[in-house]
Amino acid sequence: MRIARYSARMQLKQVSMRSYTSSKFVATALIALVLPATLVACGSGPKARTGFIPRDVAMGEVDDLTKSGRAADFDPSQYTAVVVAPVTMPERGAYGDLDAEQLETCRKTLEDALREAFATPLAKNASANGRTLVVYTAITAIKPNQPLRNIAPQTQILKRGYGYASCEIYATDGQGGAVVAAFMQTSDTQRLSDEKLSQTGTARRAAGDWANAFRALLAR
Repeated sequence: MRIARYSARMQLKQVSMRSYTSSKFVATALIALVLPATLVACGSGPKARTGFIPRDVAMGEVDDLTKSGRAADFDPSQYTAVVVAPVTMPERGAYGDLDAEQLETCRKTLEDALREAFATPLAKNASANGRTLVVYTAITAIKPNQPLRNIAPQTQILKRGYGYASCEIYATDGQGGAVVAAFMQTSDTQRLSDEKLSQTGTARRAAGDWANAFRALLAR
């Protein structure tokens, strides 16, 4: 009788263990399926045009976060000067809780990056008395990083402390001339960098990327 009861208890224990193991497996599988989707969902995603770039300027998709376009007849060797107009931040309410000083830092960083990118002629064989390009730029959105959420690796899994920054840039043939090239991009916070430890880190890092990308578009 005792043997029968012991055997029954062992069978019940084995069933319970199998049930627990099965439940644990199912839970793990669900986490494996849900977590990647959550990580993707935390990305910024493509931003719609704000209207800073004239609506009639055509741009094609370069990747999920970038669009650009250039006039078919644009010849960089015809331009010997590039004027960078002051960078603007025209979208009210699109910059999170950044204060005036932080916004000015982001604006000035991008303006300086553009001036540096266009410090030399677009083409080596540029004509001596060429034309002038005017570059217009707007930072159209900033989602500030949340540094306290980005200190420890385990708090970064869902990227909830990560931000992004968006821009629109275009160039005209002289002041008030036809648009010859346009570029817009959203830049997400990069995990393997220090930018996530500053509210404006992503916007300041992206400034150099945007400036160099727009020069490359014009100089190719």
